[in-house]
Amino acid sequence: MFIKEEVIYTSDQLVILDADCKKDQVIVLLKGRGENIVELNGNKILTGRTGYSKIRFVKDHFCLLNDSTLSFYTLRGELVSECDVGNDIFELFPYREGVLCVYADEGVFGKKLGKNRLNYAAPFHKPESFIDIALQNKLLYEVLFARYKPYACLSWETRELLFLNEQLEKENTLEIPFNPGNVIAFALTHEFGVFIEESKLWCWEFQTTGHVSESLRAFPYATRAIFQRHDFLFLTISDYEVRAFKPFVNR
Repeated sequence: MFIKEEVIYTSDQLVILDADCKKDQVIVLLKGRGENIVELNGNKILTGRTGYSKIRFVKDHFCLLNDSTLSFYTLRGELVSECDVGNDIFELFPYREGVLCVYADEGVFGKKLGKNRLNYAAPFHKPESFIDIALQNKLLYEVLFARYKPYACLSWETRELLFLNEQLEKENTLEIPFNPGNVIAFALTHEFGVFIEESKLWCWEFQTTGHVSESLRAFPYATRAIFQRHDFLFLTISDYEVRAFKPFVNR
């Protein structure tokens, strides 16, 4: 196995808070002096208040997360709508016109009720709870999603890979031949699935031979899958650099 990688964005002075890519576009959230800045393909398109932590491309817009507020913008940096999606957001996964909001454990075993597990938010619409889908598929908090004909997700409770349709209904499952409990990101291609821990990478040829290759390598916890169509599969984001990479299997 070898890994192809490329630096897709660098910042000389401003700290990079988050980034996303889509086909040949790269959008970056930067920490300025008393402000946050968004650059699209190296061009500044938005300067705003501080406190933003995540940025994602959606179908025709991009979104920014500031605490519990999710804001949607045009690709020119014009605000179109905002909504409250609750606290403890773990991930934003592009879905339909907007994003699936995936949550960290909201203290379900403590004082809080853990009411937010999976919500859908889109421009011009109020958030919609998808908790029934989460319960039906036995999805725990911090569930990981990936794009694959059209969607897939990882269930740590059952050690299964779940294949979902456009309505997020389960169509098929595959038992994973290793323990995915510490996986921080995964992505699927028509050839194989790649599952990443902070110190390990598994490449599972689930569509063909079923062979599992293992590679020991350090990955920052901020490593995540690229959710839109792109030549690479994963992003790693450091203070001044965004790097994209994709593993290949030697055959």
